[in-house]
Amino acid sequence: MGYLDNTVEYGFGQLGSGHVQLAASTLTPPSGLVIMAITFLDSLALSALVPEQINNIDTYFGTTGTANTSGSSVVIDTSTVFPKGITIYGRWSSVSLQADSDHGIIAYYGR
Repeated sequence: MGYLDNTVEYGFGQLGSGHVQLAASTLTPPSGLVIMAITFLDSLALSALVPEQINNIDTYFGTTGTANTSGSSVVIDTSTVFPKGITIYGRWSSVSLQADSDHGIIAYYGR
C-alpha cells in the first residue's frame, strides 16, 4: 500500500517553480505558498531575499529583518555572491537579483 501523506512532497517544490533572470523582476510564489529552494544557474548576488515570518520573527536567513531565533544565522549582505550550481533551502516570500544574468535562478514552491 502506498504512503498517502503528501506533507513531505509539498515541502520540496512539487507545487511549481519560477525562473527569473532580470534584476528589475521580483519573484513571489503563488498565494498560500513560499519559496522552498533556490538554484543558482549563474554566480549571483541577490538584491532581496525576504524570509517568511512566523509570529513576526524571521524564520530563515535573508537580506531583510533579523537573524533567526537560534542566533546561528545573520542577515546576508546584498553583495554576497552565491556560486553557480548551489541550491539553498529555506522559506522565503520573495527573491530578486542584484543584476541581470544570462541564466538566473530557479525558485521552487512549497507550503
